[in-house]
Amino acid sequence: MSSPLLKPRWLVGHVLVVGLSIGFVLLGFWQLGRHSEQRDDNRVVEARLAADPTTLGEATADSDPALRKVLVTGRYDFGKQLELRPRAQNGRAGYEQIVPFDAGSDLLLVNRGFIEDAAGSARLNPGADIDITLTATVRLSQGTSRFGPQNPDTGALETIARIDIDRLSPQFGGLAGVYLDLISEQPDPGGLPTVVPTPPSASSRPHFLYTLQWWAFAAIAAVGWPFVLRKQFFTP
Repeated sequence: MSSPLLKPRWLVGHVLVVGLSIGFVLLGFWQLGRHSEQRDDNRVVEARLAADPTTLGEATADSDPALRKVLVTGRYDFGKQLELRPRAQNGRAGYEQIVPFDAGSDLLLVNRGFIEDAAGSARLNPGADIDITLTATVRLSQGTSRFGPQNPDTGALETIARIDIDRLSPQFGGLAGVYLDLISEQPDPGGLPTVVPTPPSASSRPHFLYTLQWWAFAAIAAVGWPFVLRKQFFTP
């Protein structure tokens, strides 16, 4: 007589448990891989932020210039500044001031930081038209996104939702393919005071904990199913 464990409904259970266990194990290895990638990315971020500034040309010659620190000399064009909205800091409404910076061979957008100024009066208080030397972090274009606020598709903009260089470049007659987050500038050009952008930090997503979680699920399925079968068929 055939075993009751081989009846169709129990066979379905066997297959389901085995499939789930294998799936949970594979998800655990996937999260373990993400954990390894995160550690590698964090090492790159920490090394780049700790390094001495280089020239813009040297930084952008790299296939991945993001987060490299640079020294750039040129002049702000405060008359063409943009307001990156909506932004808030510590409950205060304002925007991030994005100013074109003529570095001679390159025209770049520079995020000078947060201004607590809901009305947008930075245009009425422009900085000086003088040579400035910036220490800044190279950032990649934010492009477009399927989620969140977007820039209008057409027209010249004064208020933007994203630093999308491809979208903004025609407005300025061409822009460098990266923008800068300000760290410091010498001398101070004046204008409304800004809070410089917060530097990026190492990622802390708990991929390793997710790895343990998925493997725990696999163990529960692999160990729990025999207990179910034992209780169903072998307990007096």
